[in-house]
Amino acid sequence: FDRSDKWAIELTAAGQSYFNYIKNIPDDIELARREAGKSARGESGSLSIAVSSIAYDYINLGKACKEMVTKYPEVKLSVLDLPQTLYMIDYLRQGKADIGIFAASSNRQPPEGFVFKSLITLQLMLAVPSDSFLAKKEKIEISDLKNASFVLPPRAEAPNLRRTWDEVFMEYCQQLPLVTQEVLGYRGTLQFVAARLGVGFIFQRKLNLYPDEVVLRELPVKMERSLMVCYRENDPSMVLKNFLKVLSQNFS
Repeated sequence: FDRSDKWAIELTAAGQSYFNYIKNIPDDIELARREAGKSARGESGSLSIAVSSIAYDYINLGKACKEMVTKYPEVKLSVLDLPQTLYMIDYLRQGKADIGIFAASSNRQPPEGFVFKSLITLQLMLAVPSDSFLAKKEKIEISDLKNASFVLPPRAEAPNLRRTWDEVFMEYCQQLPLVTQEVLGYRGTLQFVAARLGVGFIFQRKLNLYPDEVVLRELPVKMERSLMVCYRENDPSMVLKNFLKVLSQNFS
């Protein structure tokens, strides 16, 4: 301060410069407090979602994301389409994604440090051409499928499903199933079955788009899959927790 005139104390040039830098501190502190509160409640921030392509057959991710950004407009969502489920954990482990959505065996265990949560259970059904003898049998046995051609997802996309079906076939038929076509997704599977190129699996929840050409039959063995979410076990993000709530509400 310039105190040369005790009745008119003024700032020196140094004092004015100091004041110019600190005068907004109260407002900045209040802004920081509000923003910290938003972050703590998950009302701001970002979330990266990795999605296995097959999951789009069974969820409306666009609807879930719309609900999320409507509730939390300051949250930024990004979606990564992964052609192979096998990459999912790598993306989460490397921090490229915060949460993954994919279909897997219901009894699959998460790697150490990760959490799996099931959204819905998916029961596999056998899709067969409507004019085949399998469509007319009262109950299909594994032995009835010994000479069948199969339309199955690629092994890289569904390693657990393919391995399970191989084991079932080896146990009951002493041979591996004959896979003549590899197709990912229920729409493609139904198209190939309708074209009489083999028999395939679809999940019970899905509609039969070709009721005149394809018949859905119960599998001779129970093969459950789940639509799952996966995330890091110690992830403290409230944005993630809010997104999980939105997902669960869409599947309740």
